[in-house]
Amino acid sequence: MRINLGNARYLVLLTTALAAVAMGRGWARSSGGDENLKWQPTHAVMRPADYAGSAACAHCHRAIFEKQKATNMAQAAARAAESRVLIEHPTLSFERGPYTYSLRHEGGRVSYTVSDGRDKITEPVFLVVGAGAVFQTYLIEHDGVYYRAPVNYYSAQGKLGLGEDPATPLPASLEAALGKRLTADGVRDCFRCHSPANVVGDGFDTDRLVPGDTCEVCHGPGAEHVAAMRAGKPRESVIFNPTHLRPEEEVDFCSDCHHSIQEVKKGNLRGVRTVISQSYRLVGSRCWNAADRRSRCSFCHDPHAPLVQETAAYDAKCLGCHATSAGAPASADHPGKPCPVGQRDCAHCHMPKVPVPDSSIVYTDHRIRIAPAGTPYPE
Repeated sequence: MRINLGNARYLVLLTTALAAVAMGRGWARSSGGDENLKWQPTHAVMRPADYAGSAACAHCHRAIFEKQKATNMAQAAARAAESRVLIEHPTLSFERGPYTYSLRHEGGRVSYTVSDGRDKITEPVFLVVGAGAVFQTYLIEHDGVYYRAPVNYYSAQGKLGLGEDPATPLPASLEAALGKRLTADGVRDCFRCHSPANVVGDGFDTDRLVPGDTCEVCHGPGAEHVAAMRAGKPRESVIFNPTHLRPEEEVDFCSDCHHSIQEVKKGNLRGVRTVISQSYRLVGSRCWNAADRRSRCSFCHDPHAPLVQETAAYDAKCLGCHATSAGAPASADHPGKPCPVGQRDCAHCHMPKVPVPDSSIVYTDHRIRIAPAGTPYPE
């Protein structure tokens, strides 16, 4: 099935795609003049034929492929029946006022039901959004329109909870209780990061669903690369490698999906709510240095491996920049002063966990700083 996003949005997408073609199918040479190519995870629409699929990448990059499959990025979206959360919790429900929201995993499918005690609406869950490491939300299709369920699964509580402001008035009808009707922009905002390979032209092609962020989301379409390698002509291969990005470029690259600085400013976010943007918080750190390649997301996080949750595991990264001996002078390799308190579990003190108001979500604040308990949240 192809879901139309609307004629106005189609013209925008078509214009963007044509511009991409004019630039060489959306690939721009880097400023360094080498063969590395500029690419953004949510780049202009490419042709389906340009993609090889991550399974093709596995022929040469098996170890990386297997690791990446287990990441939250790879599981940023999933077919409902394949969702780990819903397999482990085959029945979930949540009540709000007269309405009961329920999810049931049964017979190889997942159904979503809203009931007011007298009548009910049941639809299959079309797509699960989010790996469930923090929360997971659900998309359904009703009468040819996409809806986002008003309830999420929250991992910290291990149950369904309201996915909107608790002060939101109760829906006036069963139909209104179904969820948030997604506009063309809403569909794009959702899929551009969670299932980007499926947005084609003026719609979303459900017949070729490729959920999650796999190899080609970050490395660009790989059909030409795979064909060149199989033909033994590696010099004709073109593939993007984010490793060559400068720190500020990589932060911008990653924040294409991880709440960019522009999103914070556009949304006029203030105070604690800015914690959702790791890039915004990171560049505000005293130790941020755009000239130092250690000031980049991938210095601490391997994008091909599951996120490491233990704060102590990042100590080596901290001590890679900070001196470890009291009184040691600053150097190019270790520009940071030694910590007078200790050299273990650095992030626990210097990157505190911050809950988002009116939410069940807790973020790690990426503004690296001295943060004694009770100190104000710095903007």
